[in-house]
Amino acid sequence: MTTLAIAHRLSTIRHADKIVVLAEGHVVEEGSHDELVEIEHGVYRNLYEIQESKAQEEAEAAALALKEATSKELKGEFDGLLDRKVSRRSTRNDEARRSGCDNGSDGDDKYESPRRFTLRDANQLSTPERRYFALGMVGAAINGASFPASAVLISQLVSIMTIDYAYYQEYNDRSYLSSMPHRVTLYGCLYIAGAVILLLGRAMQSYGFQYMAEKLTARLRGIHFSSLCRQNIGFFDKTENATGALTADLATDALRVAVISGETEGRLFQAVFTTVAALLISFLAGSWLLSLVMLAIIPFLVLGNVFRGNNMRGKSILADDMAEVGAHASEVLGNIRTVVSLGLEKSSCDKFSVLLEAPMTSGERDAQVNGLAVGFSSFIVFATYALAFWYGGKLVDDGDITFLQLMRSLMAIIMSSQTVGASIGYLADADGAFEAGGVILYLRDRQLPIDSFSEEGLRPDTVVGKIEFKDVLFRYPTRPNVTVLQNYNLIIEPGETIAFCGPSGGGKSTCVSLLERFYDPVRGQVLLDGVDLRQLNVRWLRDQLGLVGQEPTLFIGTIAENIAYGLDKTPSMEEIETVARMSNAHDFITQFPDGYNTQVGMKGEQLSGGQK
Repeated sequence: MTTLAIAHRLSTIRHADKIVVLAEGHVVEEGSHDELVEIEHGVYRNLYEIQESKAQEEAEAAALALKEATSKELKGEFDGLLDRKVSRRSTRNDEARRSGCDNGSDGDDKYESPRRFTLRDANQLSTPERRYFALGMVGAAINGASFPASAVLISQLVSIMTIDYAYYQEYNDRSYLSSMPHRVTLYGCLYIAGAVILLLGRAMQSYGFQYMAEKLTARLRGIHFSSLCRQNIGFFDKTENATGALTADLATDALRVAVISGETEGRLFQAVFTTVAALLISFLAGSWLLSLVMLAIIPFLVLGNVFRGNNMRGKSILADDMAEVGAHASEVLGNIRTVVSLGLEKSSCDKFSVLLEAPMTSGERDAQVNGLAVGFSSFIVFATYALAFWYGGKLVDDGDITFLQLMRSLMAIIMSSQTVGASIGYLADADGAFEAGGVILYLRDRQLPIDSFSEEGLRPDTVVGKIEFKDVLFRYPTRPNVTVLQNYNLIIEPGETIAFCGPSGGGKSTCVSLLERFYDPVRGQVLLDGVDLRQLNVRWLRDQLGLVGQEPTLFIGTIAENIAYGLDKTPSMEEIETVARMSNAHDFITQFPDGYNTQVGMKGEQLSGGQK
């Protein structure tokens, strides 16, 4: 088996069969470890001697520290950190239950008991756009009255042409047709005038409500993103809060809420105005008797149109159905180099196909149900029409109403019911919108034990730098049965350099996480200058600490911008260069054509691992 190792620490590759030394993109030396260290003034030999001298210094410092650690208590502290046994990780169940909420973690599920989102919440969030709401309401009133008014014009035209032509056929007298062109032209002109008014109404309604929807979407996305940013680290440790799922929610939840605020809200108000106008015209200008019968069957007309509208549009696959699929895709594409290097392309695609089976099966089932629903809803609509025409014809035949009254009542109610049904059909997505809005407000309103956005907490004027871990007990919220730190005590004096060492899972990174207050201890205290970290302002505390992570993470932008991230005020270029020199990065940065203005790319892909 051939093994290729890339490393900065020479101890990692010391026993390799062949070592290749690279400098500025060229091979400068190659050979085994023993061969390379024999080269006088060789690159590998110089690096090896530097690292060996540093290792010797660290060993001497560690020996001196152990010699000075004469107290039994302090020795117990080091033993507790370095030689923790698995048996010591077993804990009592009652303490495990407390750890989910006492250490500043997220004991609650992301969607556990979200608050109820209502139209009132949507309107409150859209308060700055009240003027546009009023504009949209005026447009909705015009549009709502347009269909009943159109029904009056159509019924009038049909009545004129039907009655006049019937007289002409009965008496064979063309004088009955002489006034028809004039009256048809008149109603045609009224139709054109109505079209102009309707144009203005449509524009006002669409602009007003769509503007509100866009503003609400942007506002909700901002709230959603800021709410995610203020969540505790424990929130993101959970599998259901994977990056892909949260990103999908961030992209779609605000859009789902905007459904009930934009065009849908406008259509709903339009439906109200349409219903009122249709009933007034039907009762006042038509037949009140037929109107009463039609009023009784309006719910069936609306229901049929709602079913037909919903199922003709189909049921879309929401973000919740695709959350796991999105999380898998995000994980694979975000780590595509690893996937390719391990040859996992096919297995990743196969898993993606398996994850798609559940949404696909759900879609097939919905398609079957929708097909039956469309047929049944069409039956309801046309059966209701048949009843209305039959009863109206009977009233005309009995002489109770005129043909014109019949047409006015029928056309006003039927045309309006179609419009109302189509408008109400858009409310089919309301449940999803209310659910998405509830999740966003739930994240916004959560009471977090560690709130980095809070202004509360102490902000001492000076920091000496004394750190103390006092009887600390800690478990990660995702592993409540595993004790990471137990009765842990340590005092770090100002100016000291402390090295945490030990096996994987021994608690080294945990100590740093507690200092940064990513988590709180289940029991005990972490003190800074004698003050419990829980009493300090979180943002102030983190401003006092500088953390260099094991995995360097860079953001899209320039090298200078990445160096300056995290500061309250923008530093000068001289300050940025000073920091770069202190970290031995200035030389390679200036070798780039754009220097400090070099774009690092997505996740710093334009830089090598060492440069990051």
